[in-house]
Amino acid sequence: MEKVRLSQIIQWCKGKVNKKFKDFFIEGISTDSRQIKKGEIFIALKGEKYDGHNFLEEAFKKGAFAAIVSENYKGNSGLLIRVKEPLYALGEICKNYRIKLNMQVIAITGSDGKTTTKEIVKNILSERFNTIGTIGNFNNQIGLPLSIFQANKKTEFGVFEIGMNKKGEIDYLSKICLPDACIITNIGVAHIGFFKSRKEIAEAKAEVFKNLINEKEVFLNRDDDFFDYLNKKANRNNIVSIGVKKKADINGKIIEEGLDFFIFESSGEKYKMNFWNPSVIYSGLFGISIGEKFGINKKYIKDVLSEIKPLSGRGEFIKNKIFIIDESYNSNPYSLKNSLLSFERKKFKRKLVVLGDMAELGRFSGFYHWHIGNLIKNFKIDIIFTFGEKSKIISEISQRGKHFYEIEKLKKELKNKVKKDDAIFIKGSRINKLELIVDFLKKSFI
Repeated sequence: MEKVRLSQIIQWCKGKVNKKFKDFFIEGISTDSRQIKKGEIFIALKGEKYDGHNFLEEAFKKGAFAAIVSENYKGNSGLLIRVKEPLYALGEICKNYRIKLNMQVIAITGSDGKTTTKEIVKNILSERFNTIGTIGNFNNQIGLPLSIFQANKKTEFGVFEIGMNKKGEIDYLSKICLPDACIITNIGVAHIGFFKSRKEIAEAKAEVFKNLINEKEVFLNRDDDFFDYLNKKANRNNIVSIGVKKKADINGKIIEEGLDFFIFESSGEKYKMNFWNPSVIYSGLFGISIGEKFGINKKYIKDVLSEIKPLSGRGEFIKNKIFIIDESYNSNPYSLKNSLLSFERKKFKRKLVVLGDMAELGRFSGFYHWHIGNLIKNFKIDIIFTFGEKSKIISEISQRGKHFYEIEKLKKELKNKVKKDDAIFIKGSRINKLELIVDFLKKSFI
């Protein structure tokens, strides 16, 4: 973070201080008292299971120069900046800090593929520009500001994910990061439990358009059935489309698919990606489109696409005595369907799946779990295991699955059923903690 005077931060968040202070330069913003460094400001956020106000003493002991607290906070120790809502103050500080910097921002949203697309775009731009990106998957009201605070006066590009699970969040987050360009990967049904329809999800994603600044370029997926809607909503000429099935500005065609890689062709060039699921081609095409826009050498783009690997829990391909496909980080109906279709095509000796609940589907939960069960009913998958509260429907509809409510019983069953050279696909929402199954299989079949 670039140094900012304390008085400037107080002005940005419209705070009121509890005592006189020396107008020092602040070197960082932190929301975690365990990691705060000397000379930083601590922001006391409050959530369902925690209250940062309880850790003020620890933050000051570790060298925090000041703390931003709620106006209702009764304590008076240390230099306190009282605000109406600390979370909103974090956003206001971040927005003003972003304006202060001469940094181009690319915002990435969509139902699937945000993190992989972000990693690809960030690495491609890094060939020519000083580039930062979202920390991990920090794409919410807390994570986005913390990611932006990485920037300093030397930063030329910021590539940030912006996520949501309700209307207005994309609007809020894009007002904070003020993007010069945006990518919408697709419109799926992730978080549909908070919306009435996919159209509402598309409307919410399109909120980013009204907060674009400068060139205001938009990158869209031509194959997505909401392309025309988003194209019209963006209401501008500088739209770049990518696609596989439909004619787009930048098209890709898969020409070879292995167990843990695929090769595709685009504009006469061949690109290799070391991902087991070829649907990642869309992230690759977005990377190519950004690379072409900003003059990145094609050889470097090829190198990035061939070197980047799946993150843990997001399609990592693990080879030991067995093959493990780890998609334990999250699951929604569209990504699960695409993954299962890809898995069925693979030429493994024997195929097993472990499927956990898909969360945040609300009143649509039963239908989408039923749909997955019906989809894999006739798939060439040897053993189906389901886990959780909702996914039992998948086992019942497929008529050949076995359901578990306890993870230890599932581990025991896997220990008995899994054989050398088996391929096991594991996918579920975070609530299932299926990474525990991945770790178990790694240790059991090394």
